[in-house]
Amino acid sequence: MKVELIANPAMQRWMDGLWESARAGLLRIARDPEGAMQGQIGDLLRQLGQTLTSDPRLARTINRFVRRTVVGIAADYGEGIVALVSQTVRGWDTRTITSRLENAVGRYLQYIRINGTLVGGLVGLVIHSVDVLL
Repeated sequence: MKVELIANPAMQRWMDGLWESARAGLLRIARDPEGAMQGQIGDLLRQLGQTLTSDPRLARTINRFVRRTVVGIAADYGEGIVALVSQTVRGWDTRTITSRLENAVGRYLQYIRINGTLVGGLVGLVIHSVDVLL
C-alpha cells in the first residue's frame, strides 16, 4: 500500500510541491536572515535560545539527539548528499565559486590567500633546492 501511495502521480506532485515550498522558504530565510527572526517564529526561536542557554541539561539532550540524527542521515543518505553537492558545485562557474567562498570565509580569505602563496612559494623553493642539489 505504501509503494502504491508513493507511486501515485498525485502524491508525487504533492511531495514535489512540499519540497519546492520548503526550498523557497529556506532561500527566503537565507537571503534575509533578519526577516526570519520577525514575528511569532522569531519570538519562539529567541525563547528557545534563552531556554537552551539557561538549561545545560536540555541543551546536552538536544545536542545528543541532533548528533545521532545527523550521523544516521549521513550513514543512510551520505552518498546521495555527496553526489548532489558535487553536481551542484560542478555546475558553478568561477565567479560563483569565488563569491561563495568569499561569503563563507569572509574577512579571513585574504589571510588564506597570503598563507597559501607563502607556503606554496616555500614548497617550490624546497623542491627546486633539492633538485639543484641532486
